[in-house]
Amino acid sequence: MTGETSGRCHCGGAQFTFDAAPVATFYCHCSDCQRTTGSPFSVELMIPSDTFAVMGELATYTVIGDSGGAVHRRSCGSCASGLFLECDSDPGFVFVKAGALDDQSAVHPEMHIFVSAKQPWVKIADDLPQYDRMPPA
Repeated sequence: MTGETSGRCHCGGAQFTFDAAPVATFYCHCSDCQRTTGSPFSVELMIPSDTFAVMGELATYTVIGDSGGAVHRRSCGSCASGLFLECDSDPGFVFVKAGALDDQSAVHPEMHIFVSAKQPWVKIADDLPQYDRMPPA
């Protein structure tokens, strides 16, 4: 991804842009992503927060993540579409939900994380690296 990238919620009431390439792109199989997406995993892009701008009213739901730090899940205040999250354990970054992007064709996940929480009926058929939790730094 190069140039400005944009995304939005389902109703269009919340929108975002960023103009940096993702630091990482991954499938997240954690139980929080499963519950908040209603799906067996989420695809996320790790973006430097200083390149990220959001417009519209957001709702925030905060939980304690596996790191022991807070995870702030941001969604549209009207339609509740999940857009991105911020983790206290990863300051300076936002984790954008790939499904919220206006153009998802340039998304290329590089790994699977939290495969220890993967549903047993999900078969990973690619050769991407797999990590039980977060990848090593």
